[in-house]
Amino acid sequence: MPHILIRYISIKSEKEMKKSRIIGCTWIFIILLMASVVGILGRSFLGDSILDNNSLVFVNMVRGVFNVFIAGILLSAILAASMSTADSQLLASSSAFASDVYRPVLRKNASDREMLWAGRIVVLLISVIAYIIASSPSCGGIMALVSCAWGAFGAAFGPVILLALYWKRLTYRGAVAGIAVGFAVDILWYVFLTSRTNIYEIIPGFICGMICTVIGSLLDKKPPQAVLDLFDKSRLPVDE
Repeated sequence: MPHILIRYISIKSEKEMKKSRIIGCTWIFIILLMASVVGILGRSFLGDSILDNNSLVFVNMVRGVFNVFIAGILLSAILAASMSTADSQLLASSSAFASDVYRPVLRKNASDREMLWAGRIVVLLISVIAYIIASSPSCGGIMALVSCAWGAFGAAFGPVILLALYWKRLTYRGAVAGIAVGFAVDILWYVFLTSRTNIYEIIPGFICGMICTVIGSLLDKKPPQAVLDLFDKSRLPVDE
């Protein structure tokens, strides 16, 4: 998840990494646990009707159990979480485009002000595209969109992130090949084979992305010694 990784990348000190890891993993565990609790209680409270629209389990339970005032407060938490995730994704997308595409590829001498406006324009474009997709009659709802997004993210970036952490032979060209192939396989599988196989598209996309990343890196020249030394240094424990 790019908006989560950015927070680790922007950490003020390596010594804070251990504490951040504990806090992050604990919070994710609590979220998954509470999501499971909501599902179990929703099945008991709503019965088999939960299967018709499982993305509204929490909303329907809150409406049925609490009065209007308490229900409004609890339902506002959903909007708060959605807005928090949305703005994090928008900021991550704009900063990634400005830092990784606009300045290195399109405008190498771009000023900070130009970078700022490039990021703002990307935020506006993504917002418009997201609105068009969400307002389409064929849109399957929030859960379907999130499922597609995480499938594409995992298939494209999952293998590269894992190999970057544990394999020093990974190269830039291998990473680009893995990202491109993983994303393409994920989309093609979703469009043509998901309904036939009932296999989540992230699985074949991740496997193909991992294979192409490894093959592409092995076919490419070995990374410079400075990069290998930096990799070895990053694996050393941080002094408390």
